[in-house]
Amino acid sequence: MIGVLENRLPPEVTRTTLYHVVRLVLRLYVGSLLVAGVYSLLWVADVAGLIPEALLSTIWIGIAVMGSLFLVLLIPLFYTSRSSHR
Repeated sequence: MIGVLENRLPPEVTRTTLYHVVRLVLRLYVGSLLVAGVYSLLWVADVAGLIPEALLSTIWIGIAVMGSLFLVLLIPLFYTSRSSHR
């Protein structure tokens, strides 16, 4: 399969670059499966009535806060890693 991709891509794209892209895609896929699995478990527990409403709302607020903090920290890290002043 890599041979087919190598023939269609420009020579600047090496086999190592293709492996890095595939590794990144697989990491994103596994991460999305984990997030979807956690959300599914929370939803099933909510429908089954296993989690009290106060705890469930605290969990959702915690997830939202962690996601927001992640994005707030990710933006400066992204621009710092892209800068050429090292």
